[in-house]
Amino acid sequence: MTTVRGLLSRRWVLVLIVVITWVILAAALKGVSTLELSTAADTPFTAWLRDLAASIRGNRTKSPAFLYFFNPIRLGVQGFIEPIRSVIAVPAEGDLIPLFGWLGVVALIGYIVYATSNLRTSVLSMALVFGCGVLGVWADSMDTLALTLGAVFLSLLIGFPLGVWAGLNDRVMAVIRPVLDLAQILPTLVYLAPLALVFLIGIASATIATLIYSIPICIRITAHAVRSLKAGPVEAAQSMGSTRWQLLTKVQLPMARQTLILGVNQTTLAALSFVVIAALIGAPGLGKPVIDALTIRNVGDGLTAGLAVVLLAVMLDRATTAAVLRSQSYVPVAGPALIRRRIGLIGGGIATVVAIVLSRNQLWAAVFPPQLNFGEEISAFFDTIVSWVTSTFDFLTTGLNTAFTTIMLNPLEGLLANSPWYLTITAISLVALIVGGRNVAVLSVFLMLAVVAIGLWHDTMITLSQVLLATAVVMVVGVVLGVIAGRSERAERFLKPVLDAGQTLPAFVYLVPVLALFGPTRFAAIVCGVFYAAPVVVRVVADGVKGVPSDMVEAAVASGSTTTQVITKVQLPASKKSLLLGANQGLIFVLAVIVIGGLVGAGGLGYLVLVGQSKPELTGKGLAAGLAIVLLGIMLDRIAHASAQRSDRSSS
Repeated sequence: MTTVRGLLSRRWVLVLIVVITWVILAAALKGVSTLELSTAADTPFTAWLRDLAASIRGNRTKSPAFLYFFNPIRLGVQGFIEPIRSVIAVPAEGDLIPLFGWLGVVALIGYIVYATSNLRTSVLSMALVFGCGVLGVWADSMDTLALTLGAVFLSLLIGFPLGVWAGLNDRVMAVIRPVLDLAQILPTLVYLAPLALVFLIGIASATIATLIYSIPICIRITAHAVRSLKAGPVEAAQSMGSTRWQLLTKVQLPMARQTLILGVNQTTLAALSFVVIAALIGAPGLGKPVIDALTIRNVGDGLTAGLAVVLLAVMLDRATTAAVLRSQSYVPVAGPALIRRRIGLIGGGIATVVAIVLSRNQLWAAVFPPQLNFGEEISAFFDTIVSWVTSTFDFLTTGLNTAFTTIMLNPLEGLLANSPWYLTITAISLVALIVGGRNVAVLSVFLMLAVVAIGLWHDTMITLSQVLLATAVVMVVGVVLGVIAGRSERAERFLKPVLDAGQTLPAFVYLVPVLALFGPTRFAAIVCGVFYAAPVVVRVVADGVKGVPSDMVEAAVASGSTTTQVITKVQLPASKKSLLLGANQGLIFVLAVIVIGGLVGAGGLGYLVLVGQSKPELTGKGLAAGLAIVLLGIMLDRIAHASAQRSDRSSS
């Protein structure tokens, strides 16, 4: 009796009992009250949203809200972005080339990077930008770069002051924090349809969507930079009579410079990632050939465009990272080094001006030379490689797809989507109660009932099954690689460039090769989610393992523990907080990509969002699917957070 009572006091045993009971009842009631709805059918709520969308379209030129608010914002944003495009991407009206030809762009980027970092990074940046022309996508690459730079400038213009304010004022931070948390939870695809409805498809709506995605990152990092400053220098400045403005500009911001530049780095990468996805609502650039490749399964062209995105991402990441590293040096350049630096800046400036003049007057310097364009050859090479891999390893790609879908995905989807909706709500709320507590259980019930009211319960459960399985795989991969990286510096150095690349690449880039290997299936979406989320989880777990006190590990080794015992009995239990944080981040990242996976056959809510954008009669369904995604994301995030907090309290 004591043993049974002890087992029932363990949360995992209670969860197991709930799941087993759920499985038994679901088998008995399979197909009853699943609330399945065909794509063409509407619910009262989706019909109301459809009519609301039609009303918005019809009143765009009459409503005061549009005439005096939304339309001026759209025109203002477009008026800001278009001149940037005309400099490097699109010829102005009446002109044959942009203001700067390809040679001028390459030289200007190289000079800016050299001025902010070093010569090596400058040469690398020029080579990466030049590579976009070699891939045959120079114009699209410059369009993507122009939109990214414009969005970053606006993000910093808005996010930096708000971040400083939040860093200095606890009340402001308390107000902003829920908005920042919600922005982190929301998958990127959710923004697109409402913004396209209000601001029309095109550059303005794409830029505004990018701002919504990147501004919270800028605010969060800037606020952290200001809040994490050492108190000593600040107190010393205050004691000397500095005003608040002098304290901010002379002490706090200079001290936080390194973290602020890191914020620029992260904001830039976030903007690039979203600009590619924003091609779904008319953003020009590299996202369009990627979408075309996904639509007609033109793998070669899609991979070529994806590779250009990679080159731009690496260029922007390395340039801003080098600026961070340079800011870490507190030793001013002096003597011969200063002279060499000044000569380099003057010489580089002259060379840049010459390159820009040539790009305005010489055709070979204005238009990327056709003889250096190997886009078709590279695309054909990718097609050949993919064809060889899929034919040679068909037993692996098809077999893995079939096995995973049959053994794991179909049973879980059947449990979630084909059980009575009230049974699923009861089971999930009980699990939430056990792992997170009463408050999160009540919230989960409310959110799931809201999904039922929307009318998209069945599709939401299809998406949830894919998210849960992808997160489980991500955690397995993340824990294994995270433990290896956390225990071995050599392994960490080996994994670092892979993890850096994984975190740098936009989610869209993963879709093309995965689609080529596994076809338009639910499994393809899950693989994309794993690739996208794994680098974050690996890093979080590795940090947790490295943070375990060395004396704990040494004591376990001294007592005769094997390596496996040290890992399972000491390091993983001691880094439980990091594991739970990794699970939370993995869930959020996976959800974002599973939704985008509607482009590669994932079905569920992501498919409805995409279909709602392309068919006006299904606009209401698409908007409702976006709302269901938000509700699902909040529920998963709250359960994961509450579980982590409860685990902290029980272990302390």
